[in-house]
Amino acid sequence: MFVLETMASESTYMQIIPQLGFHHYDFTLPVQHSGGIWVLWNNKNILANVLLKEDRAIDMLVFDVLIQKFIIISGIYAPAQSCHKDAFWNHLRNLNSVIDKPWCLIGDFNELEHPDDKQGGP
Repeated sequence: MFVLETMASESTYMQIIPQLGFHHYDFTLPVQHSGGIWVLWNNKNILANVLLKEDRAIDMLVFDVLIQKFIIISGIYAPAQSCHKDAFWNHLRNLNSVIDKPWCLIGDFNELEHPDDKQGGP
């Protein structure tokens, strides 16, 4: 399970996460005033390891015990500011060039289909 935009400090994380019933977990801290990612899992039907942990993503190697297959799963909380988007998308393109397994990207990509879909602040 991925939880996005946690806005939790490390001390909050260490208090809350162990109480949720997951045996394995990892996290990233918020970037300035946004973000934070938690990933939580139990090794019942899967075996999982964190491959790469960044401010905006946690990339996991997951082995499905039932079907005996590997997959990469990335929990994404992309930047909302336009000035940071190109670097983030280029990073994903670079990862795509080296990943040789099925890859599932889930999360908040902070992208709009049309600019006029935006409501609220700048």
